[in-house]
Amino acid sequence: MLFCMHVSKANTADSSRSVQVGDSVMISVCPAKGYTYLQYYQKTRFTNINATYNKTTGEDFYEYFFLDGDFDAKALPCSYGGKKYRIISIRTMVDKNTGADRPVMFLDLGPNTVAWVELNGAVEAVEVFLE
Repeated sequence: MLFCMHVSKANTADSSRSVQVGDSVMISVCPAKGYTYLQYYQKTRFTNINATYNKTTGEDFYEYFFLDGDFDAKALPCSYGGKKYRIISIRTMVDKNTGADRPVMFLDLGPNTVAWVELNGAVEAVEVFLE
């Protein structure tokens, strides 16, 4: 899946470009109020140790990571800001309240740890951007 993101120079969006699984994005330096559109998820228990997903396309990542086992979730800590992270998966979710599409991107933060990025809000707020 491709998603169009703004290319930012000094936090000013000046054009757009498509990104896909395997590309990298920057997480901005943490805003004073913390991140609004970025969540931290760490998988603490896998119930199906043989589960897998397509690492090339990101297909089935959501099912692999979120549908079994346990994980800790919280707002993304500021210590992750100002760094580049690889895109694991991009998926369109459906908003339970409005029925609208919600593009979501998952970033690799380390072993069994991902950032859940609400793309529309995160791009608009420049919480994530392309170099």
